[in-house]
Amino acid sequence: MAVAIARLGNSALRWIVFAGGGWGLTMATGFLAINVPQCGLPCPADVLTMTAICVGTGMLTVGPFAAIAARR
Repeated sequence: MAVAIARLGNSALRWIVFAGGGWGLTMATGFLAINVPQCGLPCPADVLTMTAICVGTGMLTVGPFAAIAARR
């Protein structure tokens, strides 16, 4: 997969980072918003962990689709 992404070029990498990162930040915000009424405010380590997992997942799943769609 890394070879295929490298062939797409720098603009594809930008799409992967921005689209995947945006999706991840949106999901992390939603998950944390759901968690606050149930458990109270999370500690900063929980916020960082949740955000890192969501952004990483977004870059691996949503980002490549956005990069491929942008080329068409």
